[in-house]
Amino acid sequence: MQQTPLYIVASPHPRVGKTLLARLLLEFFHSEKRQLLGYDLNPHEPTFAGYFPRWVFTVDIADTRGQMELFDRLIADKPVSTVIDLGYGAFEQFFSVLGEIGFANEARRRGVETVVLFVSDRAPATVRAYGALRRQLANVVFVPVHNESVSVSFDKDDFPLSRPELRTISIPRLSPIVRGVVDRPSFSFATYLVKPASGPTEIHDWVATIFNAFRDLELRLMMGRVTSALGGVSLGPPPLPGRTPRG
Repeated sequence: MQQTPLYIVASPHPRVGKTLLARLLLEFFHSEKRQLLGYDLNPHEPTFAGYFPRWVFTVDIADTRGQMELFDRLIADKPVSTVIDLGYGAFEQFFSVLGEIGFANEARRRGVETVVLFVSDRAPATVRAYGALRRQLANVVFVPVHNESVSVSFDKDDFPLSRPELRTISIPRLSPIVRGVVDRPSFSFATYLVKPASGPTEIHDWVATIFNAFRDLELRLMMGRVTSALGGVSLGPPPLPGRTPRG
């Protein structure tokens, strides 16, 4: 069965770029003309939903009703490209429930692959949280994300990948002035990327780099599924976007 990724953008800490990453991913799907859906689990400060009121629903998982509403909706309908912006306040509860109900296995049976984009930082507690989730949720794919605006360095040993064919995603640092532009509620990454310009700009290069990283991730996820279906026979990493493999 064709697997559709469910992306969960997560970190145990605030202000590390989760919502920015969720915005970029949702706009990437939109630029690819896919059916898409988003969930904002920050009910008191629904910034993600504020950017995309037509596509993103706000859900409060503080009680059982909210939890059932969210997880039922994630697998009830035909799989679509879905992004969850997981607020740090709901971090532990969300993953606890996800593990308790065996969500990843049921989702995969229904054609949905659960992928966590884990935004890293240098705090020891973040490293411990990542390791604990990897052990707790063996059937979930974990992809570390290094936001250069949060930390300059990244130790890959602290945030190992779930699968050998995957790669860490890097979010390059933006200048403060440009960051102020992209944080405006009316700003669209996808629209700006195709907007005619006199030459390459910092935003053009930045968005193109990240969108290419998303394409590469999806190619690698697909390759992992093919390898698994073939009984573990590796076909090698997929070509990078824009590159033509030699025959």
